[in-house]
Amino acid sequence: MKIIHFSDTHIGRDNSPQRLQMLLDDIASLGDPAGHLIIHNGDLNDCGCLDAMQQSRALLDPMADKGWRLMLCPGNHDCGDALHGDPQCAAQFRDHFSSYIFGKQPKQFPVLTLTEDCAPIGLDSNAAEMGFWERWAAEGFLGSNQIAALNTLLDTPAVRQRKVVVYLHHHPFFDAFAVRADVGDGGYFSHLFGWNTRRLRRLKDAYSLMQCLRDRVDILLFGHQHFGLDYSAEGQRYGIPLALDGSSSTATQMDTDRIRYRVVDSVTGKVKTRFVGLPQKRTPSCESVLAESPLIGCFLPVAWFYGFAAFSFFIFSM
Repeated sequence: MKIIHFSDTHIGRDNSPQRLQMLLDDIASLGDPAGHLIIHNGDLNDCGCLDAMQQSRALLDPMADKGWRLMLCPGNHDCGDALHGDPQCAAQFRDHFSSYIFGKQPKQFPVLTLTEDCAPIGLDSNAAEMGFWERWAAEGFLGSNQIAALNTLLDTPAVRQRKVVVYLHHHPFFDAFAVRADVGDGGYFSHLFGWNTRRLRRLKDAYSLMQCLRDRVDILLFGHQHFGLDYSAEGQRYGIPLALDGSSSTATQMDTDRIRYRVVDSVTGKVKTRFVGLPQKRTPSCESVLAESPLIGCFLPVAWFYGFAAFSFFIFSM
């Protein structure tokens, strides 16, 4: 079985529908739908509105009609937006994409789908994040009930005799960067902001999850942070051979000339990344804007410094 892994397509933002269609066309060119399983790690849409759901459903349904098996778990954007979760949006998303999330099973997590050689298990990392005090920002929270159910599920004979694949949205590894952007890199201040606010996008019970998965899972797939890195070295500390971050497969808010997805061979563990080139489009860089406007160039560093200092004080005093 080959697993096609992609994530964070953010339909409803910019030209993401066109980019997702390009990815799906490339996936279709692989042929052999029966030999592949497509797993999307959430943030299918950029917000929990009906219009975005209808757009993404219109893109996914033709693939399903052609025999491709697609599995989906909810992301924080699917259940609200970048700043908060909405229980009503979360319920609407689960209903609208029920066939991709649950198949013909009861509408509850964890979701187990058995194939001949794999046991994919889907989790909802927004499940315990829907209370009034918990729903703000972009954190994830599985909750003790879901982890307890997962613990039981991992011990069942049908699961233990197959390759176990666990997929969820939120990133389980807190220090997710391998290389931090520096002053010579484009978008330095946005990278700096992202680094210092990463605790607002963390999985709150990541430690409990990893202790549950320890030595019982073969492949761990997630998204959310848009890094797109291979975290197998981190996963192997918990006895998990392969751990992959799906990034944003449509390159949302990323400066790149291509979009990508992974194909994972569940038998050999080999991973292949496939690229789809984007049309070249020149956009003015931050450096060129500053060069053309000296006043902005003088003002922005001062504003960023004081704003960042105030925000850092707020974050680290929490």
